[in-house]
Amino acid sequence: MYLVLLIVGAGFLLLSLIFGEMFEFNVGGGFLGPTAIAVTLAVTGAVGLYLTPQFGTIVALPIAGGAGLAAGFLLFRFVILPMKRLEHSSSFDKQAIIGTNAKVVLSIPQGGYGKIKYNVTGAYVTGPAKSEDGKQINKDTDVVITYFKNNAYYVKERSGSTDIVQPNHN
Repeated sequence: MYLVLLIVGAGFLLLSLIFGEMFEFNVGGGFLGPTAIAVTLAVTGAVGLYLTPQFGTIVALPIAGGAGLAAGFLLFRFVILPMKRLEHSSSFDKQAIIGTNAKVVLSIPQGGYGKIKYNVTGAYVTGPAKSEDGKQINKDTDVVITYFKNNAYYVKERSGSTDIVQPNHN
C-alpha cells in the first residue's frame, strides 16, 4: 500500500512539474492542488515504507498519514501560497504579450498542447501552448505568441528576426 502511494505521489508530482498549468486545479483554497496532494501521497508512502517494518502497520499508519498531511500543509503554507501571492502581485495582461518571442520547452504535437517559455520584465513565464496552424512544433524551436485563448498561448514558428503578428482568433 505504501509503495503504491509513493509511486503515485511521485509520478503525479513529476507530471505536474513537467506539464505545469495543464494539471492545475485548486480546491480548498489551493491546499488540495495537485502539488500538495502529490507531496502528501509521496511522503505518506515513504514514511509508511520506512516505519512499517520497525513498528508495524498500527503504529506506522497514523504517523505516516500525519507526516504526509504535515508535509503537504507546509508546502502549501510556505511555498505555494507565497508563490500565488507573488504571481497575483506581478500579474500582467496576457493579451499584452502578443508578438512576444518564446521558446518551445515541451514539443507541441499536431493538434495538441505543449509548453512554451518567454521572458516578462526579467522573469521567465511558462504555460501551455498550441500551434496556431495545428502543426507540430518541436522542442527548442523559437516561436512568436500570436494570441491567448482558453488559458493557452497560440504560437507560430518564427520565420525571421522581425515577425509581424496579425492575430487570428479563430
